[in-house]
Amino acid sequence: MKRIAIGVLLAIVVVAIGHFYGPTIYRVSTDRPTLEAYLAEAGLWAPLVFVVLMATQVVVAPLPGLVVGLVGGYVFGAARGFLLNLAGFTLGAMIAFSLARYFGKPLVHRFFGDRYDSLLARIRGKRGALIIATVFVFPFAPDDVVCFLAALTPIRARLFAVLVLIFRTPGLLASSLTGAGVIDMSPEAWTALGIVGAILLLIAWRNKQALLRWGDRMLDTIGGN
Repeated sequence: MKRIAIGVLLAIVVVAIGHFYGPTIYRVSTDRPTLEAYLAEAGLWAPLVFVVLMATQVVVAPLPGLVVGLVGGYVFGAARGFLLNLAGFTLGAMIAFSLARYFGKPLVHRFFGDRYDSLLARIRGKRGALIIATVFVFPFAPDDVVCFLAALTPIRARLFAVLVLIFRTPGLLASSLTGAGVIDMSPEAWTALGIVGAILLLIAWRNKQALLRWGDRMLDTIGGN
């Protein structure tokens, strides 16, 4: 019950930020030089501002997550940028999940209409977790939308969090490394990332029970349980 209350509170905070600062957030997040300048002005608060911005782009789907991810690597460096990217995306994903689980299908339809009903039907199937993982691991898939859709299925919040942490890592790492100038994500590189993602999916699916046990232990440690 406590975790649900915390999730709802975080959701209210992010929605309020989006409501009052939506135009500013959209302007900043859609233009890389503007975002870089905005973070520079934030000073010591820049990491927190970045995490909130990344979380907001998950909840407010039209915002371009790729631009934000690249800037994270550029401004904070590859390692720190990746950690901030992962923290922001995970926070946003869990807020979106909490919102959709609390308010149900009417909220999701208000955001997206019936455009993703077929995807929702697949996620509700026997291999729903695998489909969610697939969407997370491949570039340019509707990962933000899946954060909402997943909440309309019986999937546990813990399992969803594990899927986010594991399968969004390759894409966020690639964005951070690209933003930091460590690698150049050409079309060939994106293809290679997709192949790595497919291999990761296969390994994870073959060892899913051990993976879930590890995820539960990790989340217990984070939660202090």
